Amino acid sequence: MLNNILRGDFTDFLNSLQQTLRKLEFWLLATWVSLIAINVALQCRLGDNLDDTAMVILTWAVAVLLVIRNRHNFKFETTPSAIATGALLITWVLIKSLLTRRVYDILFILTPVMSTIGMALIASGWKGLKQYWQPILLTATLGTPVPFLFSAIEKFIPVNAFTAQFANSVLWYGGLKVVQQGVTILSPYGAVEVARGCAGLPPIFMLLRITLMFVLVFPVSRFHMWIMFPSAVAIAFIVNSLRVSLLVTISNQADLFKYWHDGDGSQMFSVISVSALLAFCNWLTRDDDDEGEYEEA
Repeated sequence: MLNNILRGDFTDFLNSLQQTLRKLEFWLLATWVSLIAINVALQCRLGDNLDDTAMVILTWAVAVLLVIRNRHNFKFETTPSAIATGALLITWVLIKSLLTRRVYDILFILTPVMSTIGMALIASGWKGLKQYWQPILLTATLGTPVPFLFSAIEKFIPVNAFTAQFANSVLWYGGLKVVQQGVTILSPYGAVEVARGCAGLPPIFMLLRITLMFVLVFPVSRFHMWIMFPSAVAIAFIVNSLRVSLLVTISNQADLFKYWHDGDGSQMFSVISVSALLAFCNWLTRDDDDEGEYEEA
């Protein structure tokens, strides 16, 4: 039925709809989508970061796309123990979603992957769980305790110091008299400290997740895959460092500084980095697409 709808053929729509409603997999997908809608609604209501909310919506959309695309390959053979475990996981997800008040709650961020695993167990049992590794992997990225991860990374890698050094070099080569003192950049316009929040880890993590989605959705060779992930880190780091350079030059203008630091201006750099990454991935994998079409022919 879905293929006919995509082709614009609605001649046998009612009969196809009735047949679909009788299938167990339809109701499993409908239940999963309902859990997704609850999670997205809570993220939109309680979240205060536009990038995080957009990533949640995008991740869920790609996960649903992968399930629908691979639906003909799934084997629906489950066991009573798998059904019971899946039902318990979904019940826990519903209770936690009802009681949550913060989107950064360590238990709430686990609800996406728990709901996906729960539905997979009900549908295909323990042995069939590996069929759903792609959506499970994607939803696991939503369950990553980001603050703890960033704190652990910053203990070993001084990302804010590297960002300050790169931004300072950009300004110096641009003809501006600047001096770097640790993570602080001194300029004729004032001093700007590159705090951990501006170090670039959030955009790096965001681009890595987008790269993972690209790899799962589109045909990508293993060689190009190993190029894309480091490139995502480099693009995020460079764009964020350029943002810091801009903030240094406008540090004496409070309203303008606030706009580019916390306001809508800061979102433009996310758009630039994502656009640059997707353009690079599209250019890098155009040969992979041609090879895939040749193999199908």
